Amino acid sequence: MRASARAGKKPAARPAGPGPRQFAIYGKGGSGKSTMTSNLSVQMARRGLRTLQIGCDPKRDSTRSLVGGRRLDTVMDLLEKVGVAEAGVPLRDLLFEGLLGIRCMEVGGPESGVGCAGLGLTTTARLLRENDVLDRFDVVLMDVLGDVVCGGFATPMMKGLAGGVVIVTAETPLSLYAANNISRAVRRYARHGTYLIGLLANAVQKRDGIATIERFAAAIGTRLIGVVPNDDRIRQAEKKALPASVFAEGSDLDAVFGRLADVLLSRTSDDCPPPRPLDDERFEKMFWG
Repeated sequence: MRASARAGKKPAARPAGPGPRQFAIYGKGGSGKSTMTSNLSVQMARRGLRTLQIGCDPKRDSTRSLVGGRRLDTVMDLLEKVGVAEAGVPLRDLLFEGLLGIRCMEVGGPESGVGCAGLGLTTTARLLRENDVLDRFDVVLMDVLGDVVCGGFATPMMKGLAGGVVIVTAETPLSLYAANNISRAVRRYARHGTYLIGLLANAVQKRDGIATIERFAAAIGTRLIGVVPNDDRIRQAEKKALPASVFAEGSDLDAVFGRLADVLLSRTSDDCPPPRPLDDERFEKMFWG
């Protein structure tokens, strides 16, 4: 199925100043960050922005819904086979075209139990810089694993690739604990241009779940920037290997992601002071009393 770019298309909003707008979407495993990132990529492309999505997870499934369910060759696959730097293989061979002309890249990682998954990110960051890949785009969205217990997954922040960070979270203590850890990394690397745009609530189950996330956001000095509902259309879209914004184009759900894209494009580091992550004692008191 070929997605239409017509419905809901907004005038192009080219980034002001040199270089692309760069965003990293972080979250605990299973938080839905890949779903959020793919839908945001669709919204950016509809605005006429040249968009690159980079999947920074060993599962290599970040861009699945943008390329018809295919599993893309990864940066780590190519490095293992030939070595990009040594063999002179152009990095553009790992940029695949998806829906709406969105370019897709998967970092990949080693086999389970072997090697360091963060190595793929650090290697990819170097290759992106050396090949001037990012400057060909208006918007770069990175879908990044986890709660940053591994420094490798903080590479987009450490290397100044992230720019604005969005943390996808549910209302559960474990999900918010991961969000707290990620906010620590954002604060640590603020000097590299990283800033926290806010929290994005996804698939909240409890009636008071949104209030819980808002309370946590206020505690760490950030905001809740949006709520993606626990909507069956998202699951239906995933079964068809499509972003929900394409599967339900023109719907209220599509509009949710459109508003989120507007938030990302409108916020800068001037609007987003460094977060104030909770220490373990304060976090436990807030959620485990």
